[in-house]
Amino acid sequence: MSYIDIYYNDEQNCLVCGDSLIQLDKPVELNCYVCHKSFQADSSCKERHFVCEDCRVGSTYELVKAFCMNSKKTDPTSLAIEIMNSPIIKSHGAEHHFIVPAVLLTVVHNKTANPVNLKESLDLAGEKALEVPTNCTFDSGTCGAAIGTGIFLSIFTLQDELMDEEFSLPNSLTAESLRKISHSPGPACCKRDTYLSLAETVAFLSEKFAIELDNTDAKCTFSLRNRTCGHEECNFYNVGYSLV
Repeated sequence: MSYIDIYYNDEQNCLVCGDSLIQLDKPVELNCYVCHKSFQADSSCKERHFVCEDCRVGSTYELVKAFCMNSKKTDPTSLAIEIMNSPIIKSHGAEHHFIVPAVLLTVVHNKTANPVNLKESLDLAGEKALEVPTNCTFDSGTCGAAIGTGIFLSIFTLQDELMDEEFSLPNSLTAESLRKISHSPGPACCKRDTYLSLAETVAFLSEKFAIELDNTDAKCTFSLRNRTCGHEECNFYNVGYSLV
């Protein structure tokens, strides 16, 4: 069995951090990372992460929400990478349409102590993200990660679509994110487009709302999982993560 085969096997890898699951000498009581219910577990990763069977086979969106609800980070790229490190997140997939607004809502909430209920905001973002075509680039000629920035801003500003500024700001941010993606070389890549969209939003929030978020300079760690990686064509390529 190859490294990639093992990495993709969510029966052998932790859905939270991606590390190998270890068979325990005897069952121990652990709380599910997603639903927080207590279970007797006979395996876990070395960090004692545990996801119960119901949550394991449930919605990917629920796992993303759990990452966000459990996070105190104020760095959107760092949180996105933490989520994308989970084996349940595919190299390319519609879950990225939700990851972008989810991490942005979370880090802004953490940074500003926003009184708006985070769980309700994440639920609404999930509903809106599900409306984006699954195969966005081919079905609608756009990118769901960039649309995710508009989803974030529409929720953050409690958008009234009939008000000029509330209508224009999310469109402006989405347009800027799409522009950055359109100028990026290489094949379609959900990871790259996520990094670009998050960076554009960090700059936008600084300029328009005086919200100064931390933001990690992304060095992609997903080349082994992406058969169509553009390698040196991509600004985020890290050769250290493309070698077995």
